[in-house]
Amino acid sequence: MMKNNPRNNQKGFLELIVIILVALILLKFLNIDINAFLAKGWVKEFFAYTKEMFVLVWQDMVAIFKAIKNS
Repeated sequence: MMKNNPRNNQKGFLELIVIILVALILLKFLNIDINAFLAKGWVKEFFAYTKEMFVLVWQDMVAIFKAIKNS
């Protein structure tokens, strides 16, 4: 039985960081310019849209938690 141990959560977070770093090193090794990719207009629009959606979802979750807490 696996308990909800904070160390397990940290392990998953660290694994994610390592995967991102390996991906960045691989892209650099393959001479793929990350800055040029991120400078494209559609990428900026996508990240702005994604950020807006995360904010809306977060606000909805906070409202739901407040409603549950107050009932």
